[in-house]
Amino acid sequence: MIPFLGIFLVGLGVVSAFQLLRARKRVHTMITTETLSARELAQLHRAATDAVGPGAFRQIAEVAGVARPSAAGPLTSDLSRTECVWYRTRITRRFETRGNRANQRRRRSEVVSDFLSPTPFLVEDASGRTAVLPGDRMIDHAPKTHDRFEVYRPGHNKPLGLLDIPGITRNERTLGFQQEEWTVAVGSRFYARGEARDDERGELAVAAPEDGSPFLLAAVSEQDLLASERRKAALFRVLSFACTPIGAVLLTLAYAL
Repeated sequence: MIPFLGIFLVGLGVVSAFQLLRARKRVHTMITTETLSARELAQLHRAATDAVGPGAFRQIAEVAGVARPSAAGPLTSDLSRTECVWYRTRITRRFETRGNRANQRRRRSEVVSDFLSPTPFLVEDASGRTAVLPGDRMIDHAPKTHDRFEVYRPGHNKPLGLLDIPGITRNERTLGFQQEEWTVAVGSRFYARGEARDDERGELAVAAPEDGSPFLLAAVSEQDLLASERRKAALFRVLSFACTPIGAVLLTLAYAL
């Protein structure tokens, strides 16, 4: 028992150390990146385009305001049918497998679909609007608007038209599907940190930086995101400095006995 607990604590400490570094990096990134208004970004973009030509503008910046749909209009999420600018839909299959013994059953799960809407949307501040290209990036603090477990019944339609999922086989039985959804509603507070540059149409947009630096998207204000990351850093600092040495001591004791 002691060796397993020691290994677990050491592993938790190592993972916490990596998460601590990640949280600190995100905090540092937000603090050191300049927030620019829509008007300021548009002016810088226009000046670069006039001087050098299309595609020349590159600017790491933050934009903050409220989320607005693009000219194509708002999206409608798949499960909750919520009007929004972005959504994530995840379907998890819960199933039961048969063990070696007659009555042995194990419950397991697998994610069979995890969709993040890539559609561009706008961030509006007092001076104007800036396009954001989320791509396949997760948006932090997006509220969960749907969370429901649907029991599987043979012959019934599977969620979102999923196909080729085993229902009942010799050694496996599908119990049902956990359906979850997160959305960013129109008018929500929104913060983005990325690279402002020309999109495929030559228009200004904030997207993932080409230099690999953090691309931060959150359905909260910058101040709220900073506070959240600082809380994470404090928690992971405690876990990393406590779990690793305790786990090492337990492992030492286990092998000494």
